[in-house]
Amino acid sequence: MRKLIFSLVALLIGVTSLCAQDPMAPLPADPNVRVGRLENGMTYYIRHNEKPKGQASFYIYHDVGAVQEADDQQGLAHFLEHMAFNGTKNLPGKQLIEKLETIGVQFGLNLNAFTSWDCTQYMVMDLPVNEENVDLALLILHDWSQFIALQPAEIDSERGVIKEELRTRDGAQLRAQNDMFRNLFKGSIYEHRNLIGYLEGLESFDHTSLENFYKKWYRPEYQALVIVGDIDVDQIEAKIKTLMADIPASPADAAQKEVVIVPATEEPIISVFSDPELTQSSVMMFARRDALPKELKGTMIGYSTDLIYSFVSQMMSARFEEISQKADAPILGGGMSEGGIGICPTMESTAFSATAHEGRILDAFRTIYTEMERMRRHGFTVGEFERAQQELLRYAERQYTNRNDVTNRQYAERYLDNYAKGTTMMDPEMEWQIDQALITSLTVDQINQAYSQLVRPNENLVILARSPKKEGLVIPTEEEIKAIIAEVSAAEVEPYKDNTVKKPLIDPAKKFKGSKVKSTSYNESLGYTEWVLKNGITVVVRPSTLKADEVMINATSKGGCSLLSDADYYQGSFLSMVMGQSGISEFSANELAKQLSGKSAWAQTGVGAYEHSVSAGGSPKDIETILQLMYLNFTAPRFDQTDLDNMKKMYVPYFKNMESDPNYIVSKEFQKTLYGDHARRQITSGAQIEAINIPALQSVHSQLYGYADDFRFVIAGNVDLETLKPLVEKYIGSLPTSKKVEYAVVDDGVRFAEGVVTNDFRTAMQQPKVSVRLVYTGDYENNARNRMAMELLSRALDSRYMVSIREEKGGTYGVSVQADVEKYPVEKYFMAIVFDTNEQLANELVEICDKEIRKIAEEGPLADDIAKSKEFLQKNYANVLENNSGWMSAINRWYEEGYNYKEDYLKVLESVTVEDVKALAQRILKDNNRTLVIMRPEAE
Repeated sequence: MRKLIFSLVALLIGVTSLCAQDPMAPLPADPNVRVGRLENGMTYYIRHNEKPKGQASFYIYHDVGAVQEADDQQGLAHFLEHMAFNGTKNLPGKQLIEKLETIGVQFGLNLNAFTSWDCTQYMVMDLPVNEENVDLALLILHDWSQFIALQPAEIDSERGVIKEELRTRDGAQLRAQNDMFRNLFKGSIYEHRNLIGYLEGLESFDHTSLENFYKKWYRPEYQALVIVGDIDVDQIEAKIKTLMADIPASPADAAQKEVVIVPATEEPIISVFSDPELTQSSVMMFARRDALPKELKGTMIGYSTDLIYSFVSQMMSARFEEISQKADAPILGGGMSEGGIGICPTMESTAFSATAHEGRILDAFRTIYTEMERMRRHGFTVGEFERAQQELLRYAERQYTNRNDVTNRQYAERYLDNYAKGTTMMDPEMEWQIDQALITSLTVDQINQAYSQLVRPNENLVILARSPKKEGLVIPTEEEIKAIIAEVSAAEVEPYKDNTVKKPLIDPAKKFKGSKVKSTSYNESLGYTEWVLKNGITVVVRPSTLKADEVMINATSKGGCSLLSDADYYQGSFLSMVMGQSGISEFSANELAKQLSGKSAWAQTGVGAYEHSVSAGGSPKDIETILQLMYLNFTAPRFDQTDLDNMKKMYVPYFKNMESDPNYIVSKEFQKTLYGDHARRQITSGAQIEAINIPALQSVHSQLYGYADDFRFVIAGNVDLETLKPLVEKYIGSLPTSKKVEYAVVDDGVRFAEGVVTNDFRTAMQQPKVSVRLVYTGDYENNARNRMAMELLSRALDSRYMVSIREEKGGTYGVSVQADVEKYPVEKYFMAIVFDTNEQLANELVEICDKEIRKIAEEGPLADDIAKSKEFLQKNYANVLENNSGWMSAINRWYEEGYNYKEDYLKVLESVTVEDVKALAQRILKDNNRTLVIMRPEAE
């Protein structure tokens, strides 16, 4: 390590004077964040910020997690996280959740937590700021630190919830992840910890085991508070010092976290894992190494190391992308990453991964290992380096340009990373200065040299092969993987050849017909300017500085797949996916990415059942490129047989394998039952993908994007009208138009099932569980007031199910109530109640779902539930109007139905009463359109 550090110091001194003084000294922190440490050892970070205005977010980070569990405590770090919401010293029972929800903080969204192997984090986000609310949030952080109640009755009640969480999550991906950790961390405690624990242990652990873990590890020296928002920093600091004073410092003999080092191995660790519910074949290779010490992460040494990793990861991932697009490539996609893997702080890795074509895992591994050797032996080319350099510099520039638009959450993540990992938290000016100096000064030779000293990508290997388990599919062996390592290691590997030639997206000699603006109007309420071009296209522009380096464009038209024949319906559904993987005009997706290096610009089509669109965006600096991409998506789609064949090789086996995945099976049965097996509402299948063909795609694109005069173009962001106008006239003004063709929704005959319909079936599954989908539908006018009534009813049911199903019965990890009012093809409401549970409780919980709706229909919703929902929606309204995307949605709603979100939303919210919600519940019961789909495990 010492030799490596000296090498990096020499490199840095050679490229910039910024680090010539002491590259191992901590880089200075942004002076706008207040960092301190209380006498008891607790750390705090406080920052004033007004994104969003009038709100603040509060976090407590515990530097302990599942790795600190004793063998008889497995799963208890995560269990303790749940208990933090089931009563504390100052907020017993459910008061914590109830009080926060009355001020617009929604449990599960703004109020949440997570547990990892080495940390546990709790958060109260987007809290409306006043002194009473701030005091409540600080009191919650205080109680989470040392005063979680851990009442025996609450512990026993929560057992069922966590058992159902395990049941819900225990699929093929979780089983593959557990296998990965057993091998990646072999020989360490990480090998034996899976976060959530095991059913038997969750059912039987003693209450004192949980209390012992809490008292042993939740201590102030392992805790950090992060508070960011529209607050007074001095006032918050004073409150913290007063409130946290009753938390004692730990005694001298308190348990200390062990530093866990994962043992290195000379021979590769190889795991071949197969599962009948896996849907894709893949291979990963990790070259493990000791992590850069935490004390160096915040220095120029650490910062420059991360930059070198970014260069290399970007260049290698581009190589994998190029390989995956070749005919008969063994991989569908792949990449490389460098640095920590987010689990063990003492270990980093060079990680390669690839999704393999089914049956070609060995070929995919050969590709990975060959590319690793190519990089190790020959490094990177000037062309690759220059493209990566442009990308990294452009990214850094955008970060700097958006320096005044950083959200509370983004700042909090930065400070949490600083506490946990020691990473930098510089002020934007210094960070931009360092970025420019390093990125522009480094050369490809320096990157190659430095990287070869930093890592050994062919040593201390863990290789993980993953495959579906099914008849006829050959699964590779460990011996075959070792043979490939020996074969490639002994082979000649040629250097990478970079044949990229940069050229403009559109030939500069092309003559654009263009179309001038013939009329201009202004909407003062929504702040937009409307241009109508001579060719009939309407362009709506809303300049804003909500984000300094952002512009968004959305062109929408009514019709979508309803304009297509039944034969072409799924061709239209997959059009956007195919175009996204095929590039545009003469450029493949890989070539397009290279052409756009150094720019922030993108565009893509979107085809729904009743609307089709082209969306685009990026940096205002690149607005002409953005408009060119949008123009080409209309006029020059690229359909290539090799790209299509590669896509089919990826998705056909994937969806065929999905047929053994219980989640896919229940979704398929749900679609079939809800829509009466309608031809246009079949879940995606391998057969649908196989049927895609280029003539049909070309025909569909021509039908949907042949003309642009029925599209409304909405542009929002940091744009200047006078600069934008000639570009709009040139590119949007040159799109083809037709007065004869009109895009409008066609009634395609799709309807929800009517009456009472039940589909109760059984299927094979590895982890037995019952999945429930209960849906109510009926006729309902689509307007703002009705949408609000449906929103409030669904939220009231969410609150009731949280109590009656999750808390009282312990029957599920969570019930999701999803409601909507649809306009096309006919106006209908749709309310779905979705959850997983066990065989013993399934029928009873379905009865509770119905009972709660009947209760609202008879007695009305709880006034408190409606009040809490209104508080949250009022707060969220303000947040929507702080984003360009929110304004775009508001503008589109105004054009489509004359509803002014800015002026009318709060009026509508206030106007919907408890009686309105009660009446809607009554209507749902009267309509009696109830579709129930239950998937159960096969009987043993």
